[in-house]
Amino acid sequence: MNISIVDAWRTREAREFFRNVWPMYVHELSGFDTSFYALDETGRWQPDLVDDWVSSVTPPGNLRAPRSAQDPMQPFQRAYVIASDARPVGFVCVGLRPFRYMPDDVDFSIAELFLIHGSRGTGAGRHALQLLLHRYPGRWHLCAIHDNARAIRFWTKTLPLLGVRDLETRHESGDVTWRFVAEG
Repeated sequence: MNISIVDAWRTREAREFFRNVWPMYVHELSGFDTSFYALDETGRWQPDLVDDWVSSVTPPGNLRAPRSAQDPMQPFQRAYVIASDARPVGFVCVGLRPFRYMPDDVDFSIAELFLIHGSRGTGAGRHALQLLLHRYPGRWHLCAIHDNARAIRFWTKTLPLLGVRDLETRHESGDVTWRFVAEG
């Protein structure tokens, strides 16, 4: 199994995969938090946050995409498609400081992680995270919904295997959060 992460900003195929798989991810999340996502009368998930991620990965020139002051070409969030043997199997979304949905004292946040069912338990998620943490060394944060036992088990098992430092687990606002440092 050869795992790679593909910056969805770089290829049309990765953007299209991300856009098409996002509703599957939201459907799964809706089983844990029915107060946030809901289907509208047309069958679309609301709020429709996919454009927040897709607009940040469209080529430069899209004025809706938030950009950093240090590098106007760099959005505050990035979406990566996870591929196994060059076949897309999921995605991971990363917030970069000052991403609005992360604490001020961290550099990066894993905002979303999704693998299609057939790729779960294969090591694809762990390998993709190794690549991601190598790409972005620094202080990290992530959160799992308190009812999502599978996600909590995954993160509890996987984070120590990634060789992160200063790993902290917290229970905040009913959810489980982790903070750690990745060396790169």
